Amino acid sequence: MVFLNSNPILNHFKRGNAILCLGFLSALFVLPAGTPSPVRAGEPAEPWGYEGGTGPRHWGEMEQDHDKHIMCREGVHQSPVDIREVLGVEKLDLKSRYRETPVQIINNRHTILLRVEPGSYIQWDDERFELIQFHFHHPSEHLLKGNAYPMEIHFVHRAADHEYVVLAVFARVGREHPRIEKLWDKIPQEIDREKTYSDERLSAGDLIPDSRVYYHYTGSLTTPPCTENVTWLVLEEPIEISQEQLEHFQKHIRQNARPVQKLHHRIIIELK
Repeated sequence: MVFLNSNPILNHFKRGNAILCLGFLSALFVLPAGTPSPVRAGEPAEPWGYEGGTGPRHWGEMEQDHDKHIMCREGVHQSPVDIREVLGVEKLDLKSRYRETPVQIINNRHTILLRVEPGSYIQWDDERFELIQFHFHHPSEHLLKGNAYPMEIHFVHRAADHEYVVLAVFARVGREHPRIEKLWDKIPQEIDREKTYSDERLSAGDLIPDSRVYYHYTGSLTTPPCTENVTWLVLEEPIEISQEQLEHFQKHIRQNARPVQKLHHRIIIELK
């Protein structure tokens, strides 16, 4: 749970719903009933991409089903964002448990994605969110005061009611990351073919830094259908990867970052 009783402006701030009063500014957050559908390992990729006629600018125009991607063009609480102005610092009560599971990896054209077995989770706002998958973006999708990192990892968590919390971790170029090195060696050569390595086990916690300072806001999926009502926790501290590891990722995925979206009066809170 996040305790916001120290600031009367934020007394009503809760995951996915907020009424914010900032002097003369008042914004009502109304969130859609739809729930996000992250890319699932083993499923064929949809015909959208990151460049040209299939790039982010066209995502809202590409759906075959009527209005399937409507939020990509009309949503006002979209992700990623540029984390610049932070409204206060609040207490964080976030519990996590990440267990080792076999490596299940796929290149689905959009990203390198790893699916995990049940049992890893975070507890946020008195609710448990199971980790279902994590994947990589180059460069980072979120910006920090206008600056991008070379990479960003998204850990996608889902609750029983199908609400989502995505934990984002930046990566900067520095030392080789031993766990990522083992993952890169196992990226399948064939597109959309998942490979499972039962003898190679990995915990998502191996890719998350020890520091627990987060930037928190309510946003959306960063890929079609761009569904909103997603809780974002963006870690301040990055991990390190080597230049060679970054270049190896680029051999498979040249770039896969959606441009930053407008905040539209949303607030960003620092949680410690």
